Amino acid sequence: MTGLSLGVLSPARAAEDAPSARSSAGADPSADPSAAGNTDTSDDTGDAVGDDVSGTVAHAVGQTEDEAEQAAEGGLTAPATRVEAQESLAEVKDLAAPPSLDEPHPAIASDASKNTTLALRDLSLRMSALPRTDRPSAYEQFQRPTYTTPVTRRCLDNICVHWTSSPSAGRDATADSFAYGDLSSPTPAPDSVLATMVNVSRAYYNAGYRYPRTDATLGGSGQTDIYLRDVGAERKYGYCTVDVTSSGHFVFHESVPGRSSDLPAFCVLDNDYSKSDFPTARTSEQDLKVTAAHEYFHAVQFAYDYLEDRWFMEATATWAEDQVFDSINDNVQYLARSQLRYPGASLDNYNAAGGFLHYGDWLFFEYLTERLPARQGLLPVLVRRMWQYADSVSGPDYYSIQAVAAALAEQHVDFRKMFGRYVAANRHPATAYAEGRVNHYPTGRPRRTARLRPSNRGTAGRYRVNHLASATVRFVPKHLRKHTRLTLAVDMANRRSGSAAVALVFFRNGRLTTKTVPLRRSGKGKVRVPFDSRHVSRVELVLANANRRYKHCSNDVSGFSCGGVSRRDHVTERFTARAS
Repeated sequence: MTGLSLGVLSPARAAEDAPSARSSAGADPSADPSAAGNTDTSDDTGDAVGDDVSGTVAHAVGQTEDEAEQAAEGGLTAPATRVEAQESLAEVKDLAAPPSLDEPHPAIASDASKNTTLALRDLSLRMSALPRTDRPSAYEQFQRPTYTTPVTRRCLDNICVHWTSSPSAGRDATADSFAYGDLSSPTPAPDSVLATMVNVSRAYYNAGYRYPRTDATLGGSGQTDIYLRDVGAERKYGYCTVDVTSSGHFVFHESVPGRSSDLPAFCVLDNDYSKSDFPTARTSEQDLKVTAAHEYFHAVQFAYDYLEDRWFMEATATWAEDQVFDSINDNVQYLARSQLRYPGASLDNYNAAGGFLHYGDWLFFEYLTERLPARQGLLPVLVRRMWQYADSVSGPDYYSIQAVAAALAEQHVDFRKMFGRYVAANRHPATAYAEGRVNHYPTGRPRRTARLRPSNRGTAGRYRVNHLASATVRFVPKHLRKHTRLTLAVDMANRRSGSAAVALVFFRNGRLTTKTVPLRRSGKGKVRVPFDSRHVSRVELVLANANRRYKHCSNDVSGFSCGGVSRRDHVTERFTARAS
């Protein structure tokens, strides 16, 4: 199925904004002492969003019931056919299904959890296209956990954690209940969950990000609600989503001209991160931490633009979890499905590499922030600036790659040149990235290897390269004497189209030199590099297509940036090489 990619281009406005103050109760513990560490136990089953929600929401946000219903009539939607909407529903149901008997446990990785958040996002935007008979089933996917046993609620800062410690409310309990599980087992305790979530929330807020948008009082206060439930039985580590009415409208979005596409979120985390559910090398506490950091970053993103491109949302959330919990390295598992191994796949194609490329794309943001490392708090500023450019609330509402380029331009960095250096760096990740050698970052094979010798000193070729992708050709010297040079000439699409070329010289003593091929406006260029067999083991020429222009934006016709179609795919890039 094809997911949504819905960045929308709007007229540019000033994007800089400080983290917004919470207007909800309990946002600032110093202003409301009862919000810090308060505990509330209740048998009330009304904590979930029910069918008749308009009256509750109207009371919460100061609207009449008629106004709330009228505001919900339009709402946020995405262009979708009935079939596409049904595919979205099928995807969400599949992610919620228990693993089949023939599915090996090692195949259950955190990707199923991370898919859930944006699969739900896509479904919420397509619900209006569902047949009426399917809407109740879709509506069920957005329900907050309900309770059949006493529930404990504990809050600190802008976070509230909900759980029940009743042993009878475990997996064998009724379907509408959830439990923390056996509190005597060596798993993260509820207090640890609260502390972890507050730590994550403070890390993002102190780095300049805004809090998730308030949900009025649906969870008991305006704070962000975290529910503990046995979602490990469904192959989920956790997820975040939004409140949806039974008629398929968003509870907290007023459909008025100029309304931004920001929404509050609630999150559901697994109750114990049992190793029987998640047979990873990580501890249960580590599973909790990376899940909390990743999923809560989605909640933060929703406060900027709920409609942002899926690849950008997943890649920056995977990047953020590593920034907050650098030593856990859960994100390293996705490098096997990144542009390290799949350089020919477009950076913004979330559906590439078996559906994992958008997780592996965290490496792109790692590359950028290692070169532009200015920080606020724990996190580099650069990615926050990208989200401020993508912001639909007070920013210009750029789509993903447009926001990336704008944040780079702010630092006087040309996107085309930086992308060329990035794809070239992926040819030697052990030395290009701070943790590349320690974590054994993988490398992919070049598109072609040419062995040049005295009897065959030259070669030529051409490759078709997609947007935001690259192709590499390797040259190996054979029996070529001292002072031999390799002349590399390229004839690429014009420079304005995003063409870039980089030559890498790998010396036998381990040294590496990188030379950017200077391109004329026409896309032609030339460079000479050492190429004698005694000193050089190989030379690689990386041909990059950094084009970031699209057509048919917001039509959801692809998984690319802005939901559009690239204007420069399958571009022919030519090269010649001669040793002399």
